[in-house]
Amino acid sequence: MKQYFNQWTYKRLIQLGFGLYFFWEYLQHESILAILFGVFMSFQAIANVGCFSSRGCTTNNIQQKNDTFSDDDDIDFEEIK
Repeated sequence: MKQYFNQWTYKRLIQLGFGLYFFWEYLQHESILAILFGVFMSFQAIANVGCFSSRGCTTNNIQQKNDTFSDDDDIDFEEIK
């Protein structure tokens, strides 16, 4: 459990704070949108997924080194009419 909490960054704490804030807003105003957003933000913080996670919003680099193009490569074009 200690190792889990050592991986928390300030961004995750801020996101969890926003999630708890929206829970509080739900309790005050009974807004369905507030509880949905609170659950969404809190889940992302606890599970470390989404744009606030350690991986951020990056995508995997699928292209391999041998697939790159250089200036000497011939490129075929097809004219569309």
